[in-house]
Amino acid sequence: MKNLALWKKLLLSALSGILLTATMPGFDIPFIGWIALVPLLAVIVISPPKEHYIIALPFGLLFSLGVHNWYPDIFSPTLGYFLVFAVGTFYAGIIQLGGWLYTRLPHVLKILAFPLAWSAIEFIRFIAPVAENWWFVLLAKSMWRFPPALQILSVTGFPGLSFLVMLANVAIALLVLKGLKIEKRASIGALMLVAAILLWGTLSSSNSGSPHFTIATLTDMMVQDPDIPGLIKASEANERLNNPQRSQDIFDLDESMTREIIATGAKPDFIIWSESKIASIDNREIISQISALAQEVDAYLVVNPDKVLENGKLQNIALMMGPDGEEVGQRAKIRLFGNAAEHGFEVGSRNFSVFETPYGKVGLGICYDYHFLDVARGLARNGAQILLMPTDDDFDGNPNFPPFHASDGVFRAAEHRVAMGLANTNGLALVINPFGRITAEGEINQRGFIIGETFTVEGQTLYTRFGDWFGWLMVLSLVGLVIVGVRGRSRKKDSD
Repeated sequence: MKNLALWKKLLLSALSGILLTATMPGFDIPFIGWIALVPLLAVIVISPPKEHYIIALPFGLLFSLGVHNWYPDIFSPTLGYFLVFAVGTFYAGIIQLGGWLYTRLPHVLKILAFPLAWSAIEFIRFIAPVAENWWFVLLAKSMWRFPPALQILSVTGFPGLSFLVMLANVAIALLVLKGLKIEKRASIGALMLVAAILLWGTLSSSNSGSPHFTIATLTDMMVQDPDIPGLIKASEANERLNNPQRSQDIFDLDESMTREIIATGAKPDFIIWSESKIASIDNREIISQISALAQEVDAYLVVNPDKVLENGKLQNIALMMGPDGEEVGQRAKIRLFGNAAEHGFEVGSRNFSVFETPYGKVGLGICYDYHFLDVARGLARNGAQILLMPTDDDFDGNPNFPPFHASDGVFRAAEHRVAMGLANTNGLALVINPFGRITAEGEINQRGFIIGETFTVEGQTLYTRFGDWFGWLMVLSLVGLVIVGVRGRSRKKDSD
């Protein structure tokens, strides 16, 4: 295999790009994720360093095209495809860094080169200012529908799962290279570690807490309804708030869907509407109708109004109305999307208040709040056992983006062992149990509702308490390995 022609190496690299794409949200074949990178890694470790980047490019470009195919619809086509290309070269660079480390590290550390490079760079990329807004793709997300693997999130967060997936791929790649003089015991040990973690994940995710309750969420397609002027720019927010007909139309739509849920004979404990910005929270006519509906259906109702502040700015609000028709609590959106701040929207407080219900403590958020790591963590640290969030994932009906955002909800649930209910304007609506298992799932770009059963568990996870400790450990470890590699290279030159 060492004498493999370059074109064959490029084909194997491309194969890894295709296989890894098949594991991602929207494609959803998680088991391939444990071997998807084997062809690429095998040819990298047998090739000279000067070839590493060229070999990794087909992988990076094909993977980026497969998982960022929504960029051209969300950005302009020109910018979108440029970003797809740029991100593809970035992925190739991570593999090149892993290959560089592999060639320079001592024998016993070689197996850590690619897992550390990938998980550390991926973590830094995800939390970096500005860049964090659009990084929805993680190696860990290859496992978003595989709960046994997701349980590591409660300890390490996503960097630990990315590390685990890459470690399995490296170990298998090294084992298949029979002619290569490597430490096979390290590879076998790595695979045993992966297997042990998955066994633990299988056992822990099979547990069922209490109490059990049901969540119903809507996909109301409000923003695609020609009879409702749904998607109004932030700069036109005041016009929206002063448009009583729009508010009434949205209420009528979501009310009718709520009544359809009850007509099925179901009696959900929580019902969540989408991120519709239905009206001003001071619009007593609409708020009183929401209150009356909550009483009628005897459920907690979570809706999305706006609030006009004393300084004239706006806040995007998640409001929970109780079965008695009284307001239980509200919380303003913290993570604003796009240029909302420039058009008068203000972020909410970070006091992360939670609200008592008979089923557990509830934390509220809106859409982008569950993409980032801090909001769910703050709520969970304050005792939240249930997170309920209205969402709007509509980008002109693009069907490829919603699964990536939905996977964020699955990750937040597994990280903090909280139940989650996510409503959506256009999908993907989800009900998720505290182990990241999806118990109800809606359709994309199709009006409807879902009802799912979930439960709560006691206590806080290690990740909830200590946050991104593993991600920073990966960064420090990578820095250490780079230093070891550079010094090793220097010593070799001195001996020559």
